[in-house]
Amino acid sequence: MSQIESVIVVGASAAGISCVRTLRQLGFLGSITLIDKDQHGAYERPPLSKQILMQADSTHHDIALISDDELTAFNIEAHYGDGVCELDPMTRTIILESGEALTAGAIVLATGGEARRLPIEGADLPQVLVLRHYEDALNLRQRLNTDTRVAVIGGGFIGAETTASLSKSGAVVQWLDAAALPMAHLLPTELCEKIVANHCAQGVTLTSHCRLDKFIEQPDGSVSILFDDGTSIEVDVIVMGVGMAPSTPYLSDAISAELLNLVTGGIQVNDNQATKFAGVYAAGDVAAVSQVDGSTVRHEHWQSAQHQGERAAAAILNQELPVAPVDWFWSDQGDLHIEMAGKILPTKEHLVMRLEGEWPVYFSVVDNRVVGAVSVNNPNAVRAAMRMIKNDVNVEPSQLANPELPLRKLMRG
Repeated sequence: MSQIESVIVVGASAAGISCVRTLRQLGFLGSITLIDKDQHGAYERPPLSKQILMQADSTHHDIALISDDELTAFNIEAHYGDGVCELDPMTRTIILESGEALTAGAIVLATGGEARRLPIEGADLPQVLVLRHYEDALNLRQRLNTDTRVAVIGGGFIGAETTASLSKSGAVVQWLDAAALPMAHLLPTELCEKIVANHCAQGVTLTSHCRLDKFIEQPDGSVSILFDDGTSIEVDVIVMGVGMAPSTPYLSDAISAELLNLVTGGIQVNDNQATKFAGVYAAGDVAAVSQVDGSTVRHEHWQSAQHQGERAAAAILNQELPVAPVDWFWSDQGDLHIEMAGKILPTKEHLVMRLEGEWPVYFSVVDNRVVGAVSVNNPNAVRAAMRMIKNDVNVEPSQLANPELPLRKLMRG
């Protein structure tokens, strides 16, 4: 067992909450301090673009990652609404925005990320929103009615989820993407085409290959979106869903040079979530994790954040590290529940399609080994694929493609 007597977790994110829970579950009896600049504390991010946006009576309490009662039961001291403005990793000291200084035997940085904004004229207008925090979702929700004209910018999962929710709310939705096809960098092309067609059938207007020039506020409060080809559209609200950057404003330039990975922008850690400074760890969206092949990966999904929080806790206590799970991710887009596992390889020679129900399942296969899978409204298929990946099952692609052969049988090898 570690000799650490106190831990500070900066960030009430999925990784941060996973870490504090695991510390207590592993028997840590020392003090735990949880810090987050958001006054609403710990809540899940995925429901912001769905439950909070769509249900007028939903609040942050409905999507809490940890309750006040659990904080009390775990004897965790929470500082909500008071962020960290400075970190000294050598002494493991943080300075809060309120001026209070705190020191601990170990510090876990789980500050997640902040939504990116496009560097174009008008991006700072009040009608131009992002969707990363509870207040962001409330702001957008309060602007909506059945004829609100909304432009959603971005062809990733956040853009797709927001587009789907807004179209169900009755808003008039324009979906703008610089690429030829939204989500094509994440999913097989044929599946993307079907998902996008589903959203457009709900009333969404998609404009692909678009290049934005600037946003101009009009006297009536609407906003003109100008494209570089000279065309424009008028909307009431703009939502940017163009990615996320690691949130590290508490790092000075000198410390950033020591801690940050230049490629990903995340805090560089090894496989036990430790930084180069003794007793300082990072987990979740903000962490850039070194891989055995020398590369660095920064994940941005819930399951990875939860695992890394558990891993950091075990490392602090010098206990056995939990085994990494098969990568798994989901995206709820209106009536579509998309699940992914492992690595999706888009090249046709590695893709196997299985016609199972209304939506096809795609498997990525290398040398008769499943390495990834994606399904729509069919979570059992992805669960089976995860078993195949974990157990390194040898399976013929023709068997995967045959819907007459049950996946539960194939996953046994």
